[in-house]
Amino acid sequence: MWEKYTSIDEVMEQNEQLEAENAELRQQIVDYDRIKAENEAYKALARIQDSNTEASYISAFVIGRDPLDEFGGFTLDCGTVNGVAVSDAVISDKGYLIGMVVEADTTSCKVMTILHPSFSAAGVVSRTRENGIINGSTDYAGDGLCVLTNLERAAETQMGDQVITTGLGGVFPPDVLVGVVQELVPEASGKSTIAVIKPGADPRTVKHVFIITNY
Repeated sequence: MWEKYTSIDEVMEQNEQLEAENAELRQQIVDYDRIKAENEAYKALARIQDSNTEASYISAFVIGRDPLDEFGGFTLDCGTVNGVAVSDAVISDKGYLIGMVVEADTTSCKVMTILHPSFSAAGVVSRTRENGIINGSTDYAGDGLCVLTNLERAAETQMGDQVITTGLGGVFPPDVLVGVVQELVPEASGKSTIAVIKPGADPRTVKHVFIITNY
């Protein structure tokens, strides 16, 4: 009888040991994934810094998304303690414009994406140098697209042209990549043209970004 109880005790002890070992292995996997993600972020940062050595960047990971936000807004794991401020520009790992910081607390911040109708940045078609305003649009956000408005009616912009920021207004640095023109449509009044843009990075799916804090 005592041998039976001893055997049960041994099995329970072994189970507890296995559970502890499994928990440790799971933590090691989590640590590995985190280190791998951070290494990829450092590599991306090096590429970004090579293209603009005068700017200052903060590496940040997406830690939250609002499923009710149809424009892809998200929360990042960096805040004012890291140097983040409202109106800081947010770009992808490859340097494409994602949006801007609209709220910042001590350890996190919220980003409004280029798909949001309230988003606004001065933009220019790289090839033709035709200027407009980069906006989000309820008509196109569902497809992950934004627009360049206020183009001249007789604009020479074509499908496939690259759109970049101008830096006008001082919020966004100049020459930040936005995306390519996918379609040209007349504005409702017929007085101007709207270029529908396919962003170079989809704000709805990004997992890691850079916040530009100085340029």
